[in-house]
Amino acid sequence: MALMRPFNLLSHPGLAHQRRVFHRWWTSGAGVVVGCSLAWCGQQWQTAETLRLQGAHSQLQSEWLARTQQAKDAAQQQLRQRLQVEQDLHLQRIATHQQAWMAVHERMQDMAQEGLRLSRLNADADHVAWHGEFSRFEAMAAARQSLSEQWGQDLSLKDMAMGPASQVEFVWQTTWPALLGARLTQAEPALKVQP
Repeated sequence: MALMRPFNLLSHPGLAHQRRVFHRWWTSGAGVVVGCSLAWCGQQWQTAETLRLQGAHSQLQSEWLARTQQAKDAAQQQLRQRLQVEQDLHLQRIATHQQAWMAVHERMQDMAQEGLRLSRLNADADHVAWHGEFSRFEAMAAARQSLSEQWGQDLSLKDMAMGPASQVEFVWQTTWPALLGARLTQAEPALKVQP
């Protein structure tokens, strides 16, 4: 008689097949879950890195804009300062010019008390010329010498003519830029000449 194998339900061939199918499904499901989890983690990391890079880019862009604005403001400030300096220099030249004219005017008024009579004044960018007359030649020569010494430059006699009653008509000329540089307001009074 043949020996019969005992019947065991736990080792049934259909049950083994079910276990293999269940194992495949379980490992496949676990692989899908792990894969999805890794993909989700990778996406989260990529999103966080993108946000970090965007924040760094925004910060760099704002710093660049701030520096650009600062450079623009500095350039405008330098331009304003340069224009202010140029304006101040221009106003100083005008004030110096005006002071020089006032000093010349006051000195000529003093000379008028000494017998000077001016008939005309010619001035351009380079020269100034006075046309006038004195009652005597010596008075005219002394006044011209006094003004030349006072202004620290030669007041040249360009023309001279004798008028009636020994009056002397003259034309004095000097360089105007040099006259502006002279210390007109600190000059000593001219010698008084008796007519």
